[in-house]
Amino acid sequence: MNPQRKEILSLPALPGRLDRAETAWRLGFEPNHITVLVSLGLLKPLGHPAASTMKYFASVEIEALRNDPKWLAKASDALRYKWKLKNDAAKKRAGNGSSQSNGGGLIHPESE
Repeated sequence: MNPQRKEILSLPALPGRLDRAETAWRLGFEPNHITVLVSLGLLKPLGHPAASTMKYFASVEIEALRNDPKWLAKASDALRYKWKLKNDAAKKRAGNGSSQSNGGGLIHPESE
């Protein structure tokens, strides 16, 4: 992330809208998780952006979600379940899945 932007995000008064990376940073997720959370309906971008365009999020809503432990748990569980389904499908495609396993745990999404 741009160091200037990171400095801006650490201020008590945020800009009105945040992009995907900034939203991820404020919520404690990875930028690719934001796309998943939007697809699951757990985050709503501003306006009506097309699927292939940059999405922005209202900083006031992001701050509210950031301070909501129930939402954070729900989002974390949803991401964990999404990656579990993806990993299970990959194991099924690979046969017994032993070459896809990392010691019984989930495959990290960024490694795929």
